[in-house]
Amino acid sequence: MINKKDKVLPLSMALRAAIYSDGDQSLISYIAEKNCWNLTTFRNSLCPTTTTHKANIYHLEAVLAETRDSGIMDSICAIHGNAGWFEFPQIKENFDHANYLSKIGELAQEQGALAQSIAIAVSDGVITKLEVDEIFQEVLDLVRVATSILAMVKKQREQVV
Repeated sequence: MINKKDKVLPLSMALRAAIYSDGDQSLISYIAEKNCWNLTTFRNSLCPTTTTHKANIYHLEAVLAETRDSGIMDSICAIHGNAGWFEFPQIKENFDHANYLSKIGELAQEQGALAQSIAIAVSDGVITKLEVDEIFQEVLDLVRVATSILAMVKKQREQVV
């Protein structure tokens, strides 16, 4: 099977990879039972080579809700063609000023990496597909760190109230 961490899979394969991530058959059984679906029909619907059954929107919703698999989200964004996604982090620890300063330093570092990627890309007057992909990833990394700071602020706000 294709290593789902190496590339963005087509949605049908991403659904299957999410269910069979560890070769564990109990997850597919659990989802089928929870939704009152026939297990064999559900399993066939998630098999990209089965021509008689195809996954539907309800299957997508159930698999994503149970697995929260990033590969599924990557596939959906690839279908769109001009979209990205990020997940708000779950913050559990308490914070002090050092935590915030560290995260703000990480934000500055990501912003610097983005600026450097852009500078390199435009320096020769031609921006390649690889350079666009790198810039896109740098933007998403910057958003990821910024959302982490937002989650930290929200968590601290909850502790005060």
